[in-house]
This record gives sequence, C-alpha cells and structure tokens, in this order.
Amino acid sequence: MRIFVLGKRGGIVHWPEDCIAGLRAAGHEVSFGVTRHPGLNRSIERLLLARWAGAPLATRLAGAIRRFEPDLILAIAPYHMPLAILRHVASLAGRPPLIGWVGDVFAAASACAAGLFDAVGYTDSGLLAAHRQFGWATPSLYLPHAANPRLDHGIGDPASRSQDMVFVATPTPDRRALVERVRTPMQLFGAGWAKSPPAHHTVHARQVGIDELASIYRSHLCALNIRNEDNVRDGLNQRHFDPYLSATPVVSDDQPDLARCFEPGAEILVYRDADELNDLYVRLRREPEIAARIGDMGRRRVMAEHTYERRLATLLSAA
Repeated sequence: MRIFVLGKRGGIVHWPEDCIAGLRAAGHEVSFGVTRHPGLNRSIERLLLARWAGAPLATRLAGAIRRFEPDLILAIAPYHMPLAILRHVASLAGRPPLIGWVGDVFAAASACAAGLFDAVGYTDSGLLAAHRQFGWATPSLYLPHAANPRLDHGIGDPASRSQDMVFVATPTPDRRALVERVRTPMQLFGAGWAKSPPAHHTVHARQVGIDELASIYRSHLCALNIRNEDNVRDGLNQRHFDPYLSATPVVSDDQPDLARCFEPGAEILVYRDADELNDLYVRLRREPEIAARIGDMGRRRVMAEHTYERRLATLLSAA
C-alpha cells in the first residue's frame, strides 16, 4: 500500500517518524510530507504559507502527493498544522482518503481543520468524546498510539538490568510533584530535569535519541509513566507501549483507557497515588521476577495488538 504521511519533522516525540518506520516495517511504501521544520524561522514559515505568495509550501506538498499517487493520506497531529496546508491537500482532485490522527487536547477552534478530513482518529477516548460533544460531522474513532519499531533492539539479559525504575519524559508540574514523592532513588532522563532536579534521584539532563532510548529501556527494571496534564484526558502515550519492545514493564498512573489496551496487574502495573507507586517500586526491586513476567506478557500484547500495522487496519476500516 502507498501511504503519504503529513507531519512535523524533528519533534520531541518524533511521532511521524515512528509511524513511518512502523508502516515501512510492515511492507508499505511511505512518503513523508514535512509540514514544519523545527529549525525554520517563523517569519520564513509564514512566508511559505502566505496566500499572496501562492502558499509555496502547501503547493509543494500537494504536488508531492499527486506525484506519489498514494492510496491513503495520513496527517499526524493535524490540529497543529497550518490550515493552508490542510486545505490544499483536502481540495486535491481525485485524492485518496484523508485521515487525521490526533493525540493532544484541542479546542472548538479546531473545527475548521476537523471538517477537512474523511475521518479523524484519537489516541485518547476523552479527546474522541470532545470531538463528538462539539458536534463535528467528520467520522471519528478511537486509535491509540503504537509501539515504535525503531526501539526493538531485543530484550537483553534480565540479570544484567539495573534495579532502578526509569522515567524518560519532559517534566511538568504534576510529574515533578509525584517524582519528588518517590522515596526509592530512580533514574530521570530529559533536558527539563536540569531545573530544580530532585535531590535523591539521578538526573540525566539531556535529550535522548532513539538508540539510547532503546538501551535505557533494556537496562532498567521498569519504566515509570505519569500523564502529561497539559495534553492528555483519558488516554495513553507512546511511553505505555515502547518499553515493552524491551520486555520492560510499565508502571502507570490509572488512566481510564488503560484497560482498553492492557490487562492491569498482568500486563501493566497501575498506581493511583504516590503511596501505591512507592509500594510497587519496592515490590519490583524485591521480586524482579514479577517485573520480568509482566514485561514478557506486555511485550506479547504489544506485538500482537499495538503495532502500526494494526493501527493501519483500524484506519482502513474507517476510510
């Protein structure tokens, strides 16, 4: 199948790049239409989208789609894309289905963008509910994140793992507050932790690349997950799926969508407050065989149900 992916290049969560890797690994031919380069000056970006200048970026992307002749156009995080690009793409004569994939909180102002799609998938059931509450006519569906195949570097030797829990994430106020209450030392990765780092944890204040991220997951007891209160309602992020490629169990806050994707207690560990999180961490350090068992069960579930190939199948049923 030929798939044209629209998205931002070089973002912190590298979602478009992960999706492309997953679709290519499944045997599909994929072309990437870059809607924004992070290093591009904003004034130049506005010029490239200006109507009086002929919107050269939107025109170029539309031309790339015509030449590639895709069977599907998939726009990742479309509500953050310039409307000029989406309008150009949506208006292409004879184009294939145009589907959006949304993973962040949005407002009623996104109605114009939503109306340009043939369907929109949401990684979060709360976002799906918002789409329907706004009364938007575009068909919508629940479409969670998927595991990034670029992180599948093998499971590694369980006996050689550090007994520390690891959290690779951008700190937010809620995340900082909870991490401060984790009593047993853990490992924190991310440039944002340099500001007011928790004294009793080990902080690696830097951005983490794909290869290093795979190594981090393979070499730790378990991976912590704490929702980002700024962009999540009920759903799961990539961190719920990616550690399982290393058979590393995830210790997650109690999100409403968890049971849609995993069996809590068997494939993922769930806490509701800091006390439960502390108890789980101590238990896993005392009984690492539990961590290994949950990591293995979670990996089986992810490989069977949470790949980009499975997400594509869901999308095609809605197209």
